[in-house]
Amino acid sequence: MKLLAYATATLLVTIGIATAVRAENPAHLKQLLETKSCEGCDLTGAQLQGLDLSGANLRRADLSGADLTGANLNEANFNRAILVEANLTDTSLIAAKLHGADLTRTNLRNANLTLAGMVIADLTDANLRGANLVGANLESADLTGANLQNVRQSVVSLGLVRLQEGSLYGFDIIGVNLRDTDLTGTNLSGADLTASDLAGANLDDANLFNTNLMNARR
Repeated sequence: MKLLAYATATLLVTIGIATAVRAENPAHLKQLLETKSCEGCDLTGAQLQGLDLSGANLRRADLSGADLTGANLNEANFNRAILVEANLTDTSLIAAKLHGADLTRTNLRNANLTLAGMVIADLTDANLRGANLVGANLESADLTGANLQNVRQSVVSLGLVRLQEGSLYGFDIIGVNLRDTDLTGTNLSGADLTASDLAGANLDDANLFNTNLMNARR
């Protein structure tokens, strides 16, 4: 009986520790919500759905497993941040900085990534289905096994967006920069990559069924 009680207690402690490891640091979460700046913070598993975090500084922050569904992340700084398995469905990431970010298995379905910077970002097995990639920079990114099905090149969803650094008016935002990107095994079926730069990109085993590559550079 004592052995069983000990084993049960040990299991509960182990579960508690595992839960604590997955939870965000409350002080860091408070800092983010109050200041929109939390560089290098622990926000693992944070619930941030629908929040206005435009212009937030989350450089090198750990947002693994965080839920940012529908959040406003325009011009936010996620450079070198960890977003492994985070949920960014329907988020607005216009002109967001994601250079060197770890977006492995991240859900970016229907996200607006217009003008987003994702140079050398790791998007292995990420879900980008239906995302807006007008003018996005994915140079040297890793999209191995990612889903880019039905990725669109539309400016309709921009509406009257105004950015901190100025208006989008006058920007040349046609095409995605996929230069030197690893697209091995990527699902690009139905994607609109009109006028995109695919020079040096690795398309081995990629699914290009019905992909629009009109005027794309290869």
